[in-house]
Amino acid sequence: MLAGLRKEGNNLRKKLVVLSAILLTGLLSACKGDMAVSSEGIVTKVLSAKESKLSYYGEGVIKLTTDGEVTENASFKEYAAEDGKRKIITTGDTNDLEAYVLNDGNQVISYETGSETAFSIDITEEDNPLLEASPKEQLMTMLEAIKKTHEYKIVGEEKILDLNVYHIKATPNTDSNLFGEVELWIDQKTWFVVKSVSVVEEIKSEFEYKVLDFSPDFKEDTFTLDIPENVTITPIESNLEPSFGSLEDAQAALEQPFLVFSGEDMEVENVEIVNLQGIVNRPEITVYYFNEGIPSVLVSTFPTPEEAGTEIKPGEWQVRGQNAEYDDFINALSWDENGLRYTILIQNPDLQLEAVLKMTENMKLNNEM
Repeated sequence: MLAGLRKEGNNLRKKLVVLSAILLTGLLSACKGDMAVSSEGIVTKVLSAKESKLSYYGEGVIKLTTDGEVTENASFKEYAAEDGKRKIITTGDTNDLEAYVLNDGNQVISYETGSETAFSIDITEEDNPLLEASPKEQLMTMLEAIKKTHEYKIVGEEKILDLNVYHIKATPNTDSNLFGEVELWIDQKTWFVVKSVSVVEEIKSEFEYKVLDFSPDFKEDTFTLDIPENVTITPIESNLEPSFGSLEDAQAALEQPFLVFSGEDMEVENVEIVNLQGIVNRPEITVYYFNEGIPSVLVSTFPTPEEAGTEIKPGEWQVRGQNAEYDDFINALSWDENGLRYTILIQNPDLQLEAVLKMTENMKLNNEM
């Protein structure tokens, strides 16, 4: 399932990155930074500094741009408490619709005005890296992920909201486009991320605080949501719970036959079927293949997305005569064929991309096996 989400499309990916960054990025430590320090030194400080759990109130803006055209423009208000509770209210500049995301310590609830459904995620029973990790851990995860694929440099020292900030730029040194080019404006004293810009292919996402108050006086009802009685709160977990079945079951979920690997050396170990609902609405199946008892590849298949910016463009790679994209960061190969998007995630480190490309030439529809 995660393999399919990888190439759901840049617009969705940028939305999730921006929303999670706003919800989870905050004060990263209470250490002072050196004025004369290398980019590697700043990253090291961020990765090693102790987190200071301070409360704050912030207001800012979010902008998404595709091929130079603004596709989304919104403002937000953020409330963050010392105990980790957070509330974000995002307002679209064109439709004035308000979207709420609340982390009350027990669950995360998301709701948009006018909708008849809200979504919740329980964060008390199971670990959820995205929702439970501290702000420092979120930034640390990103920095750890890109330290081998990106090169850092200090662009300069600037001033934002009367804060002295380091302007850091991380540029990919590989063909991976998972994170793309990242710029961060980090407070030299607290390591608070005041501004962030990322560019992945033709998609540019930006968020910036315009107001920051580190001594807020929150009311008792700040970390609550007033959801109308007619709105149904649906646990996201219920929509993500996979079922397992046969290739025929997967065909029924997709409502059409789909390509599978053929040959005695590729054994189907499992077939996972998920009907996603919420941010993404679609069936998605994942077939796990073993070769001589060793995990070889998994293939995620779902209907080809139709949203702008989700198409696979011509480039270096082709699969079965179709344009394809390869992301070396996660070793994933994606292409569209007959209304379905396929993503192959290579699990065996000894299996080379060239061999996988050759294997795809022998794929057959599941009902022709």
